[in-house]
Amino acid sequence: MAAWNAHHSGPSRVLERVAQGHAIFVAADADDRPVAFVLIEPDGHLDQLYNDPAHTRRGLAAQLLARAETYSTAHGVQRLYTEASELARPVFERAGYTVTAKREFTIAHDGRDVPIHNWAMEKRLK
Repeated sequence: MAAWNAHHSGPSRVLERVAQGHAIFVAADADDRPVAFVLIEPDGHLDQLYNDPAHTRRGLAAQLLARAETYSTAHGVQRLYTEASELARPVFERAGYTVTAKREFTIAHDGRDVPIHNWAMEKRLK
């Protein structure tokens, strides 16, 4: 996780991406604290889906994926795609995404190559 997180920047980078035309949808708790989000690029790439572990099993990820789909359809996107972690894969499958490939690679971190894998997935929109 440390290797993966080191390659994904914090809130300032997310705001920069929104300024570039990417969309972010956020779920907040009763105290208006963000607990889950999805970031989608203009071409339909879902780059990030995050759900705070203390707020899982509440349907937030599914709701965010549905919102991203509605947004994308309204903006003429015909296909959503992502690279899902092992943990996120079932959420995407329940939302109608299919696996197109398993991706295996390494990320350089702390002087070594850390092996990572994820799942290329996509969903065609109507």
